Amino acid sequence: MFDTIVMKASYVSIAFENWNSLKPIIKTYLDEEMGLRRRSFVLHDEKIPYITYQEWSQSLIVQVSIPKFLYGNNVKLLQDKDIIVFFHRMRLGIRLYVDPATSWLN
Repeated sequence: MFDTIVMKASYVSIAFENWNSLKPIIKTYLDEEMGLRRRSFVLHDEKIPYITYQEWSQSLIVQVSIPKFLYGNNVKLLQDKDIIVFFHRMRLGIRLYVDPATSWLN
């Protein structure tokens, strides 16, 4: 059985108007190799504890415990049907942060 998963989606447009109300932590650093400024935005949502958006690569990274996301704890043993429910609810939860024009969410 697995518990925590990390998902990464590339070429994601962010709906920043939604993020501003959630007060993201903005991390900025200088990429010395490229000589460019890089920014990432970190959110801590109630249901999804780790959400990061890397502006330079347009990547959205989500780390979440499936049982905790679905049931509020890590004690419940997952069934096969739980995985389908998880991805459906995750897609709905991510819609709050991603620009509606992003085709993979439709």
